[in-house]
Amino acid sequence: MAPDVRRTTDHLIVVLKQLDEMAEANIGRSRRIKERIDHLLERLEAGEELAAIVEGESQPLIPTLITENIEALQDVGSALRRAEAAALRAHGYTMGEIASLFGVTRQRISALLDESRGG
Repeated sequence: MAPDVRRTTDHLIVVLKQLDEMAEANIGRSRRIKERIDHLLERLEAGEELAAIVEGESQPLIPTLITENIEALQDVGSALRRAEAAALRAHGYTMGEIASLFGVTRQRISALLDESRGG
């Protein structure tokens, strides 16, 4: 395997492992969100006031958990796009082919490749 292909593949493996860890963390947060939704619905349907419920809730609240999931996806998603674009390019894909796979423009792929090179 050519050095550039090996390097980009190794980096993609690292990012995929980070994505796997993030996905596990998001699954945990999603379970907590679901539990909180069920609890909140139960209490609201029983006629309790939202303010009283929320004031007694432990942190983090549902909106905070949702934000944490979104931010984690954005961070690792950006790293994955850069790593995968670089690996595909090293494997001989054109920027147009990568753009088609990703559903973006060639200019966006060019920017991702520049970012992956630290530029």
